[in-house]
Amino acid sequence: MKIKKTIDEIRDKLSSASIAILTEFQGINVADVTELRKNLRNAGIDYKVYKNTLIRLAAEQIGITGIEKYLVGTTALAVSQKDDLVAPAKLLKDFSAKHQHLKLKAGVLSNKAISTDDINTLINLPPKEFIISMLLGGMQAPISKLLGVLQAPMRDFVTVLKAIADKNGTGETQSSSEEPPATTDEQDNENKVEDSSDQQTTES
Repeated sequence: MKIKKTIDEIRDKLSSASIAILTEFQGINVADVTELRKNLRNAGIDYKVYKNTLIRLAAEQIGITGIEKYLVGTTALAVSQKDDLVAPAKLLKDFSAKHQHLKLKAGVLSNKAISTDDINTLINLPPKEFIISMLLGGMQAPISKLLGVLQAPMRDFVTVLKAIADKNGTGETQSSSEEPPATTDEQDNENKVEDSSDQQTTES
């Protein structure tokens, strides 16, 4: 029963997380662990050690893919439910730079495992507001797409940006061969012709 309860606990954390980061802590001392837990707790991030087998079983239950290869050695799970993905990743990265016994192993984002390279890319992203200003100033994206970026939660933000960039990269523009919309006078003339045709048909 205890094992099932732990699996359910991990599953619930992963399924509700905006981002989860797996760390290795082999050799880290008690004082450093206490400091790390305090820093994470102050940032609203849950941090707990779990057995690799239980993490794998919980991940399988909710369809997380690609996590198995990272479940080696000691594993502690840092879970954040906040929309800000960068803060927990940066906090752990900065701590690991000062405490070599703590290492980032992988992350979980949108039900997929991400590598440490992906985490570093996430950390180095410019602020969301800066990217939006670049979009508004330099990209000729449809306003509906820009609204999608503005309204997107952080975990979907990178995906939305990529979709916009891909669309713009294909050079999709409205065909110049399309006829312009009829003017009011042209529409009136067409209506008169149709009315005349209908009247001739009735009379005959």
